[in-house]
Amino acid sequence: MDPRSIRTTHRPLDAVVRAVPSKSVTHRALVAAALAHGKSTVRGPLRADDTRITLHGLRALGVHAESDEESWIVHGRGGDLPGGGAIELGQSGTSMRFLVALAALGSRSSTLDGAPRLRERPVHELVNALNELGADVEAAPTGGGLPVCAGGHRMTGGAVRIPAGLSSQFASALLLVGSKLELGLDLTLEPPAVSLPYIEVTEGVLAAFGAPVERLDRLRWRVRPGRYEGREYRVEGDHSSASYFLAAAAVAGGRVRVEGLDRASKQPDARLAHLLADAGCDVASGPDWIEVRSAGPLRALDRDMSEAPDLVPTIAVLALFAEGRSVFRGIGHLRIKESDRLETVAASLRALGCDARAVDDRLEILPDRVRLHGGLIETASDHRLAMAFAVAGLVIEGVRIDDPGCVSKSNTGFWDQLERLTC
Repeated sequence: MDPRSIRTTHRPLDAVVRAVPSKSVTHRALVAAALAHGKSTVRGPLRADDTRITLHGLRALGVHAESDEESWIVHGRGGDLPGGGAIELGQSGTSMRFLVALAALGSRSSTLDGAPRLRERPVHELVNALNELGADVEAAPTGGGLPVCAGGHRMTGGAVRIPAGLSSQFASALLLVGSKLELGLDLTLEPPAVSLPYIEVTEGVLAAFGAPVERLDRLRWRVRPGRYEGREYRVEGDHSSASYFLAAAAVAGGRVRVEGLDRASKQPDARLAHLLADAGCDVASGPDWIEVRSAGPLRALDRDMSEAPDLVPTIAVLALFAEGRSVFRGIGHLRIKESDRLETVAASLRALGCDARAVDDRLEILPDRVRLHGGLIETASDHRLAMAFAVAGLVIEGVRIDDPGCVSKSNTGFWDQLERLTC
C-alpha cells in the first residue's frame, strides 16, 4: 500500500465524531460469552482485525459464533471446549494471551501461531502459570513463545504468582478462565505491575456476565469456581481510538466532541480528558460524550504513563506542539507492543524535526515549533503510530504515513473519520 499524505487544516476544527466500540472490551466480552452457558448477544462489538481474530479463534476451539448487522452471537459452552483447532493470531497480542488460556481448557490440544512480530511478544509467563494450574501447554523455547500447543489435560486451578512487569494481559487471561477451574483461581502479581486498569476492565466484564472477581488487595485476586449464563452485553465506546480526535482539537485548534464515551469508564485511556485539561484545554463531558476545545498554548507534561501506555503516541503528538519539555515515564513495556513503540514514537517525532529520545523506560520530548517540518512516518505497521501522527499532519504540511492500512487493527473507518474533521 502506498503512503498516505495527510491533509492539513487551515481553520479551527468544529466536528462531532462517533466513538468506535472498545477493542479491549470486545475481546473480553467474546471470551466471557464463550465460557458462559448458552447464548450471549454481544451488541455493538468492534469489528476490526484484532477482534475478528479472537472471534475466529473461538470457532477454532469449538465455540459456535455467528454475526448479524449489529451483534456477534456466541453460543457458550461453559468450560467444556473441544479444542483441537489451529488458530492464526496475526498481529493480535490480546488474542494470543486470551486464546492460549482458553485453548488450555480444551479437551484436545490446539496450536496457536502468529506473524513474525507476534512471535517476539512474550507469552512464556502465562504458559508457566497455566502449567502450574494443571494445564498442558508447550511454548517455543525461543522468541516470545509462539507457536504454542495448549489443551488435552484438565486444569485444576489453585494459587499462582506471575510477573506483572511486561503485560497485564497475562492476569486478565487467567481471570477470564478462573471460574472454569475446579479449584478456582487465587492470583497474585509480582511487582512492578503495569497497566493495572486493564485488569479492572476484565473484572467489570466478568461481573456483568455473572462471574464476579474478588480483589483481595492491590495485586491479588480470587475467582471462585462457578457457572454463569449467557446474556446480552453492549460494548462501550473506545477511549483509545477516541484519543486521536480529542487530541486533534488541542493541536489544530477549535472544538471536537466524541459521542458514545463514558468519562467514568474503567478503560485506562479515559484519563486523556484529565491530561488534556492539564495541558491547557477546556474539557467538558455529558452522559455519553466528551468535548475538547483549544484554549491557547499547550503546556508540557511530565507523567508516569505505566497504567495507560496506549496513550503515549497520542500525548507524544500533543507534546510536539507544547511549550517546553515533556517527559513520559514508566513505559518500558511499550518496547514489546506491535513495534518497539517507545523507539518508533521517538523516531517519528525526530522525523518531523523534534528533539526526542527514548531512554530506558521513558520518553523525553523537547519541541521547537519553528523547526517542525513534514516527513514520512515509518510506523512498523503499528496502528497507534499511524493514527497519532496523522493528527500531527493536520498542522504540519507534508506528513505521510507509510502503512495507512495498519489502522484496520483497531479502527477500519479511521481515515474517513479524520477526513470529516476538516470538512
